[in-house]
Amino acid sequence: MCKDPVEDIRQAKARLVAIFGDLETYMEFMMRRQKKRMKQGVKYADFCTSRNKKPKMPTS
Repeated sequence: MCKDPVEDIRQAKARLVAIFGDLETYMEFMMRRQKKRMKQGVKYADFCTSRNKKPKMPTS
């Protein structure tokens, strides 16, 4: 690992391109993998930017 995070990201992208050819192919692979795992019952977190806030329960 490098001290510079930007350099780490560049190296990671270079490794992915070497394996998959380009990043779009990698993204397609990961989406297919996620869909397959979701069909098998694996739960994924939904980090929605507009979450509904739950009302707090009154403490009595």
